[in-house]
Amino acid sequence: MPRASNSIVAPGSSQREFLDRVVRMLPHRVVAARQGDLPQVMKELGDDLTRRGGDETAPAPPVFVVIHGLQKFNKLRYEEDFSFGSSDPDAPPNPAVLLNTILCEGARHGIHVIATCDSYNSLARALSRKAISEFELRVLFQMSANDSATLCDSPKASDLGLHRALLHNGQMGLLETFR
Repeated sequence: MPRASNSIVAPGSSQREFLDRVVRMLPHRVVAARQGDLPQVMKELGDDLTRRGGDETAPAPPVFVVIHGLQKFNKLRYEEDFSFGSSDPDAPPNPAVLLNTILCEGARHGIHVIATCDSYNSLARALSRKAISEFELRVLFQMSANDSATLCDSPKASDLGLHRALLHNGQMGLLETFR
């Protein structure tokens, strides 16, 4: 599966039209998944990650998983499970666990995730702490000083005005304001 795109955007909205234009420009196959498709799509991505992890010598094309509005995908909400065994071994893999695995291990195998979320609280509900830390590049819009400090180690996003954002590069330690 070369690319996968997950989006729940109202048909006819300007956001939907923009996303549709972007998808048409991509030279690769795009899979647009809906809520009901998530278990199957995430299982395919998990299987692809397993294949890529087992064979380091075979080059595989990059896969980009785009999740627009992570807070809207209830099936992708990661829940800490402290049980020691699964009650049903034949149950399909949990899409939220697969997403967290892809976030934590996928980048080194060519599977990358681009996600948007409406608030830090929604992000913390959807992903594990480890998965959140795997986002190397982050774009922050105006938010509370606490949320900003949590996401980029600086309260600068609380001072942003309209049409301004911060680019945080975790690897380089770079924090840049842009329009």
